Amino acid sequence: RPFEEEEGAMRVPFFHSNIDYDEVLFYSAGHFFSRDGIGAGMMTWHPQGIHHGPHPKAIPLSRTKERTDEVAVMVDTFRPLKATPAAELVENGDYWASWK
Repeated sequence: RPFEEEEGAMRVPFFHSNIDYDEVLFYSAGHFFSRDGIGAGMMTWHPQGIHHGPHPKAIPLSRTKERTDEVAVMVDTFRPLKATPAAELVENGDYWASWK
């Protein structure tokens, strides 16, 4: 799909903190330039109140990209999520440090 064309439009998700809900993203297909180390079939979970957004290099890159092929599904929950033991087995324990 083409990116937004309005001059000054931010083409990547802005930095934010979801104060009322958890946010889960399932990355289905494509190249996810806003996040390093993310590929198809992966998920991210940002619990309520955790500040998050694009990696720093994604912001200048978004100014020159005209299209994206990424497909993702985002779910915002009304109740806090809990990780199951199975989910904890596949957790990337260094994910929190990926914004450095």
